[in-house]
Amino acid sequence: MNYRTLGRTDLLVGEIGLGTEYVVREEQSMVDDVTAMAIDNGMNYFDFFWPQRDFRTKMGIALQGKRDRIILAGHLGVMEKDGQYSRTRDVDSCEENFNDFLKCFHTDHVDIMMLHNVDEMADLEEVLYGKFMELAVRLKKAGKARYFGFSSHEASVAQRAVESGLVEVIMFSMNPAFDVLGHIAPDSIEQEAQKRMHDFTKTNGQSVLAQRKDFYAACEKENIGLVAMKPFAGGWLLSTRKLKTPPTSAQCLQFLLDQKFVSTVVPGTRNTKELADVLHYFDASAEERDFSKIITMNEWNLSGSCMYCNHCLPCPVQINIGETIRLLDQTIHGMTALITCAYQKLEVKADSCISCGACARRCPFGINPMQRIYEAKELFG
Repeated sequence: MNYRTLGRTDLLVGEIGLGTEYVVREEQSMVDDVTAMAIDNGMNYFDFFWPQRDFRTKMGIALQGKRDRIILAGHLGVMEKDGQYSRTRDVDSCEENFNDFLKCFHTDHVDIMMLHNVDEMADLEEVLYGKFMELAVRLKKAGKARYFGFSSHEASVAQRAVESGLVEVIMFSMNPAFDVLGHIAPDSIEQEAQKRMHDFTKTNGQSVLAQRKDFYAACEKENIGLVAMKPFAGGWLLSTRKLKTPPTSAQCLQFLLDQKFVSTVVPGTRNTKELADVLHYFDASAEERDFSKIITMNEWNLSGSCMYCNHCLPCPVQINIGETIRLLDQTIHGMTALITCAYQKLEVKADSCISCGACARRCPFGINPMQRIYEAKELFG
């Protein structure tokens, strides 16, 4: 493992860290194995945003006796609502859930307090200049956080956070498809939420790619610790579901780590097999890592592709939207008994959807999750 300084903090982070959003859905034994394997291979930056108590408890158990070997990023601005993830700016709920995070992880502080999922300018104003930030500052003064981070999927918003001088770390979605090809436009851009995120003719005349480049330049200028999430676009870049010749994980990782302003990349891995594929990067030859050919491919188009991040939650009828769409996408090469069984285990099925549209308004990647749920209802019955 190679290490880099996390921006202007005094923290050294492994070039590859661990995104935990997928593994915590597995059994405790797998959470334990992935955690131990990651740490034993030098991965020390762990990001955790889920508010659900059972997810937090699993990771807390896996990290017992290992807390001093990791840099822990915990998110302020999340809460559990009816058993599901929910974003919140209510300061009482934020404080309660943050303290619960510390309790579940058996620690008295996080290294990075991540101000969670800010994708709109109005939300940025509330988060950075209102009672939310007052709470964050108070928690930091109490010794419960060492540095402030900021997570976003929107370059112009993230750049404003950089320029505010209030945060030292930013977590942002990055991969070759987003940063070279610009293929993040949805199938249908008439919805306001989709136009806001993905219209290639923004009001200031800048393209999406130009905005991203300006944001990265600002990060470099202000010495921000940039944490790259979604390096494989929720697994789409490694799949033949949309790409005839998908890149390898090593190529995607090399693309990001060649950007000198990136401090660490945090792929999400569901099990030890997926983690081993990520760790193969360090044994890969220069030829295996070479991404020069993949960035010239013209077949890449991730339009309408769900990243399974569940930022579209909470669902008023408690559909696990990300997992439902993930199972739907797995059927692209045919239905299997394993997929059917996994779908039947979901507590709430697609046919419970009430078409409220809340998920479409929340999606940071501009897809229409409600339409995909309709497709799942049609397919699975």
